[in-house]
Amino acid sequence: MRRVNGWELVVTSEKLVSVTRAGLVAERLRNMVHSGELPPGTRLRQTEVAERFGVSTTPVREAFAVLTREGLVQQDAHRSVVVFQPAAEEFEELYEIRLALEPLAAELAARCITDDQVTELEAIVAEMSSAAPDRYIELNGVLHDTIYKIANRPRLFEILSNLRVTSANYAKLTVSPDGQEDPDYRKAVQQQHEEIVAALKARKGKVCARIVRTHLQTTVHQITELISARGELSS
Repeated sequence: MRRVNGWELVVTSEKLVSVTRAGLVAERLRNMVHSGELPPGTRLRQTEVAERFGVSTTPVREAFAVLTREGLVQQDAHRSVVVFQPAAEEFEELYEIRLALEPLAAELAARCITDDQVTELEAIVAEMSSAAPDRYIELNGVLHDTIYKIANRPRLFEILSNLRVTSANYAKLTVSPDGQEDPDYRKAVQQQHEEIVAALKARKGKVCARIVRTHLQTTVHQITELISARGELSS
């Protein structure tokens, strides 16, 4: 590894590769979006970002591609992207599909889950009980992904993983820019997480599927209320 202008770069055959630069640019932009420094709807232009971070446009273009795949930004014309902005049709479609597929994945997981996997899920939920809001959202993704992976349906898991990447942008709306959250919502979803794991432990697939469906509906209601109050949802 070598450092050039404060950036760690990979050296291969005496050539500096821009992969690490692109990763660092993506991480910087990701943090700026999550912190609210780059609010929804902000347009990011390659040349401006490159100048700000002291890099060429190549790693910026690559960083834009990474963030686009994550759903954090959307490609726009003229070599620019726009920071994710909640959209009514996308939100509705995402959760319609998730409501159809995630209960199925949970029911399948209940059929084949092992005691060790139950212990792993219980540990995640235990950590969630006292986690800070941002960490809670991160652990929420870990918990759900772990459950759906246990279902042992690779194609279903891939579909749900892609949906959850985009859905994460909406989940982050439950935490304000200053790190606050609705305590009643947090209490409700934490209890549902505990009930989901308990149903998995008891190998009660139908019960687990029902709780997952209720859990998703709770989140839909919360996010819809938040978006409506903030007037952020575009059509």
